Amino acid sequence: MRLATHTLPAGTVRDRYRLEFLAELAAVPGPHQTRHAAGILTHSLALRSAVRGTQVAPLEEAMTAPTKPLLCRTNLHHHWEWAHTRDGERYIRCARCLKEKDSGAGGRWVGGVSMGGGYTGP
Repeated sequence: MRLATHTLPAGTVRDRYRLEFLAELAAVPGPHQTRHAAGILTHSLALRSAVRGTQVAPLEEAMTAPTKPLLCRTNLHHHWEWAHTRDGERYIRCARCLKEKDSGAGGRWVGGVSMGGGYTGP
């Protein structure tokens, strides 16, 4: 508990929290005391910020989810589907990452059976 409260400002605040943590720990059954003490220790920096009145941004905010699924980003697998432009033209795109499939046939896609096969457009 000394280590957990060492990050707090010296004086009555530190002493008060140390006594509270020791009282909590005394109420926890023996086999679970180590886990409870570790939990208190891992939250000691957040407690210091709260006591001082400063805001520390949580780690989760800094982490962002990738915009594309992993298989799309690595170009290993796309989930191709038919889509329409605003003017009614049909094209093929990935349903997950919205990548458009390049037909390689001058604007006409001649694909395999999985997408209806042999579509050559209007």
